[in-house]
Amino acid sequence: MRLALDKLLEKLGVDHVLSPYETQPWVHYDTEKGITCSAEVRMGPGSEDVEAEIQFLHDDKEDEEDGDSEDGGKEGGDGEGESKTRIIDGREQIMRMRALPVAGDQWSPVFLTVKGENYVNEIHDWEEKGCNFFRACIEAVSMGVLPDIDELIEKELDDDGGWGGGRKGKIGRKSPNVKPGQLLGMKKGI
Repeated sequence: MRLALDKLLEKLGVDHVLSPYETQPWVHYDTEKGITCSAEVRMGPGSEDVEAEIQFLHDDKEDEEDGDSEDGGKEGGDGEGESKTRIIDGREQIMRMRALPVAGDQWSPVFLTVKGENYVNEIHDWEEKGCNFFRACIEAVSMGVLPDIDELIEKELDDDGGWGGGRKGKIGRKSPNVKPGQLLGMKKGI
């Protein structure tokens, strides 16, 4: 995916070209869960890169539940290694994307992690899907809702099989059994 800077920023929910050091923030606080969702798109100094980032900021750390790690953080998820996301000092990195100029005025994402998992070249059309995931998160935040990250990962970052592997469901999974004589309409005994 190669786009002009203004089109890339538009895909990330920013309606103007950012200046160096400029940031477009979105924030929502869920009082019941004690979690703040912070999302932002920022332009680097000198306009040489664009980063999009989503973090959850937890009010309490509840380190006892999942166990402390050596660096004072804890593993996210259910404690069974399901998630690589770490909560350190109440911060949980949900997503980080970085885009760079690649040719002339064309920009392209070069880095994407979601909940600690690298998506670069791991799924078909990862650049577009990463932008869609970010946009879905900020749409939830803009509506005053804490984004359901696992649901959005399944919806927006699902590998749709664009690189082969067949379709989901029964159609397209098996090759038909064909007898060689039937291919040319030949029947035995004629």
